[in-house]
Amino acid sequence: MNKRELLRSALAVAGTCVIAPGAMAAETINLTVAAAHPATTPWVRLMAEQFVPEVRERVAALGPGWSTQISEFYGGQLYKMNASLTSVSDGIADIGWVLAPAEPARLPLSQFSAAMPFASADLRAVLAVVNEMNDSVPELAEEWDRNGLVFLGAVVSDPYHLFTRTPLQGFAQLQGLRISVPGALGQWLKGSGAVAVDGALTSYYTDIQTGVSDGTISVTSGVVPLRIHEVAPHVSLVDVGCMYAGGLVMNKGRFQSMPAQVQGILREAGRHYSASTGEAMSRAYDGGLKALEAMTTRQPNPVTLNRWPQAQRLAWARSLPNLAGDWVSHQRSPEAARRIVHAYLEGLRRRGAQPLRDWALSL
Repeated sequence: MNKRELLRSALAVAGTCVIAPGAMAAETINLTVAAAHPATTPWVRLMAEQFVPEVRERVAALGPGWSTQISEFYGGQLYKMNASLTSVSDGIADIGWVLAPAEPARLPLSQFSAAMPFASADLRAVLAVVNEMNDSVPELAEEWDRNGLVFLGAVVSDPYHLFTRTPLQGFAQLQGLRISVPGALGQWLKGSGAVAVDGALTSYYTDIQTGVSDGTISVTSGVVPLRIHEVAPHVSLVDVGCMYAGGLVMNKGRFQSMPAQVQGILREAGRHYSASTGEAMSRAYDGGLKALEAMTTRQPNPVTLNRWPQAQRLAWARSLPNLAGDWVSHQRSPEAARRIVHAYLEGLRRRGAQPLRDWALSL
């Protein structure tokens, strides 16, 4: 189903849910929607092109007098990446996109996929499992709630690869490098001899260009539109897997202040947005790889693509310490964390995934 058909279907559903005239006064819904990443990234573009229009049109479909005033701020206009969660929880924005790996202290349980790299490169499967877990695991919902947020829909990354200033032929060549990664993803470098440099997509270009780092473990869907390959032209296709990147959230107080019908619209539009990001990210990943491949013949400064053999991927996965076990032991509720690990791996296996390492074995 394309976006136009999805929106038409949603509007039809909204029309069947209108309450009796006079039961609730019509009103104008005022919202501020923001993201630190630019609208050239798929997950932000769909906020502007799908989520906001769906909310606007479905609120209008509630009947005469219903309308919206939605202000949109993307590309860090309202806040920077390191303030995404607090900017929404503090009410600077009503709705925003939160990068979970950048918030390990505030969202410890939401780091579960980061503690299980090499689990699956199937973006759609990971997205389905993550949304399912946010619905079925109370502790995940409570984590958003503690931060004054309402979860609207997950976003999952495309597979992570290495983008570096110099070519890498295998795992051993990570030794001594400084690699930019956001927050919790730095643990993927344990045992490699590389040093994690905290950063985000919006900082990688400058960090690599100025020598703060030698490259990044990142996603094609973000690297290509932000042109990070210009400063890190050597691409090692290592496929660390897709990760739970975070998602679209709303300030809890603002959400609770909304009429019940509007709350329903926001939740449904959030899940429609989430589903569309899965399709868009898959297309962006495929398109990004094709774009990088086309750059291998450019002069000067061609891009190089090197797909690591399975033996090198296994060497990396096996060199890692017991990330899942360490993560579980450091949670306020280890039992809840243990259930999350099992739920994630079992959910992936039900959808055909074969994790390169069974992170549940040592729990």
